[in-house]
Amino acid sequence: MKQDQILKNLNAPQFEAVNTLAGPLLILAGAGSGKTRVLTYRVANLILQGEATPGQILAVTFTNKAAREMGSRIEKLLYEAGVPIHEEMWISTFHSFCARFLREEIHHLGYQPFFVIYDDSDQLSLLKRICEDMNLNDKVFVPKAIRHSIGQAKMLALTPDRVAQSAFFRMDETTLEIYRVYEDEMKRSNAVDFDDLLLKTHEILQKFPDVLEAYQDKFHYVLVDEYQDTNHIQYLIVKALAQKHRNICVVGDEDQSIYSWRGADIRNILDFEKDFPETKVVKLEENYRSTKNIVEAASHVIAKNSQRKDKVLFTQNASGSKITVQAENNEYDEARFVARKIRDFALSRRYELNDIAVFYRTNAQSRVLEEQLRSESLAYRVIGTVKFYERKEIKDVICYMRLLLNPSDDVAFFRIVNTPARGIGKTTLEEIQKYANENKKSAYESALEVATKRLVHSGACNKLQNFHHVIEKLRAELPKLTPSEIYLRILDETQYAMKLKEENTPEAQARIENLEEFQNAILQFEHEREEQEATLAAFLEEMALVSDADRDNPEQDAVTLMTLHLSKGLEYKNVFIVGMEEGLFPSGKSLDESEADRLEEERRLCYVGMTRARENLFLSYARTRRIYGQEEARPHSRFLGEIPEEYVAANSSLKKPAFLQRFADKFASGGFAQAASRAPKWLQDEPESQTFSDESFEDLSSNGDFKRGQRVRHPIFGVGSVFQVEGSGDQTKVSVLFADKSLKKFMAKHARLEIVG
Repeated sequence: MKQDQILKNLNAPQFEAVNTLAGPLLILAGAGSGKTRVLTYRVANLILQGEATPGQILAVTFTNKAAREMGSRIEKLLYEAGVPIHEEMWISTFHSFCARFLREEIHHLGYQPFFVIYDDSDQLSLLKRICEDMNLNDKVFVPKAIRHSIGQAKMLALTPDRVAQSAFFRMDETTLEIYRVYEDEMKRSNAVDFDDLLLKTHEILQKFPDVLEAYQDKFHYVLVDEYQDTNHIQYLIVKALAQKHRNICVVGDEDQSIYSWRGADIRNILDFEKDFPETKVVKLEENYRSTKNIVEAASHVIAKNSQRKDKVLFTQNASGSKITVQAENNEYDEARFVARKIRDFALSRRYELNDIAVFYRTNAQSRVLEEQLRSESLAYRVIGTVKFYERKEIKDVICYMRLLLNPSDDVAFFRIVNTPARGIGKTTLEEIQKYANENKKSAYESALEVATKRLVHSGACNKLQNFHHVIEKLRAELPKLTPSEIYLRILDETQYAMKLKEENTPEAQARIENLEEFQNAILQFEHEREEQEATLAAFLEEMALVSDADRDNPEQDAVTLMTLHLSKGLEYKNVFIVGMEEGLFPSGKSLDESEADRLEEERRLCYVGMTRARENLFLSYARTRRIYGQEEARPHSRFLGEIPEEYVAANSSLKKPAFLQRFADKFASGGFAQAASRAPKWLQDEPESQTFSDESFEDLSSNGDFKRGQRVRHPIFGVGSVFQVEGSGDQTKVSVLFADKSLKKFMAKHARLEIVG
């Protein structure tokens, strides 16, 4: 396949994007428009035209799976064009690129190249210890909250010194001091956390101009996938690397920017042309994935947003089935509807279970769905729950591996020094920590000196020396063993597996099976790598960088359950989106009038979910849902009301009760009334629900200080209007209709309701 043959496989906008080689290029790629094809063909074209060698191109994306697929597609295209690759390509995630960069350059910051990467639990362990050393109350200074605050600072490229000087990012003095100590401890342990991979890379590029220039000269072309999901520090890294040659191509869709909660900044893609005024813009607007009904319905929803570029998604696919909108009495009926529809699909043999996905706004919604799928004997997988590599037995063995490579890893040491139990108690561990702090040494080194100097009782000294002997014996064997052989030696020398067998419980057996599966993972890693690359350090780095999507097993025929956020980048023939109710989706927080940006992101999330569907899309909502133990009545999501009737097949015997609509029109905020009046006819004309009746609320009394229609404020749910008052004295109950259209009932004496008008 020659170059002209490659380009023949592209439509006109794709051809323009692939054949625009010089200067900044912004590719606005609508959902299902073939952006992956454009990226791979563009890299292949750069090499075929002699504009760059494979090693002069940096391409970054957001999952290891996407990076691998991109690399293999490019190699296939070049092979078919008769151009073999003799040079390694830089195609990876941001974090993998930064990890590779730091292995070569982190010495500039005083670290050793064999640094370890701490995950969330490692960070928590260290932060808990720091707080204990500082005599801080963990109820006031919560380690998880501190970890989040430090992560937010690092995403904004703020070191402790820069936090202190920042006018836009605030951190209290105690948390800032914890941040400083945390950084000192991390450096002493020769460790970095996940956010450090980006922060340390940025620091080196900023502080060492010769290093920056070397990498600018190395990468003549920079390509960034999913640019709308980049955060501030990723933006700074990309901008620095591309500044010299200015051959930067970013691909993204602002309509699919849904990760602001983890630092993604939609302004990066909206303002790209301000950073590079000479930018050429190419729009990919033809959707190849979904039916015309799905594409046009999703387009009507996203058109309500203001933070977007001017583009119109279209498709030449068939119209397909109309979108099913299903209303049910409660979440159980909703889950039964989903499970029975999936059962019908399975029985018809038209679709496999792998062709079906169920999306929801929050993880808590999966429980009822799982129950109903089990009741129908339907296999399913839940993406985003407890991860294999975070299970205790797996983390224990990984920490043994980490300590063998890096004896300065204090978190690993404290996790395994008494695992399996060796009789090394809390007092001994405190003495080791104290000695390490006073002498500025690692915990591992300090443990041997504590034992040698007999600073603890003789039994503990012997146990510490035995532990040290085991570790040193294993470290001596490292150079001559493969990762799988090291793994088996760890289990043997530490008697980890034997101790589990001795427990003789189902839980212990499950852990043994997990350890067996972990061995399979190591062997698979060795199989995929050449001998010189299949090192223990490389394996641990891959384990630290791998994501949920990378671990999914698509070979199992099962329905996929996941949150809407995790659905991005995926596609299924059949998609169910459940829980489409005001206050749930969109979320209650986004309904505050001051949170317009958040509401637009919720709408983008809806757009992403809808455009995952190729053939059939089902949108459902429940009239009542149990929230925190209380039944709450909520109207349908406004996003349903933004879909024109021509694209919808509404299946429902429910309707928001007329009394609730009349009350909302009279007493609720203007926004509520306006939203109700904007609802399309197909939603307004649903049959009456049997859950409520007008007569139930015809004679609404006033009681005490509360009267019907009165404006009140709740400390959690915000401002609403009194809908009903029941009882008297201490038994007074007040029902309040809030701005998110949810109806909640409170015991007046406990409700903390403040009358505001």
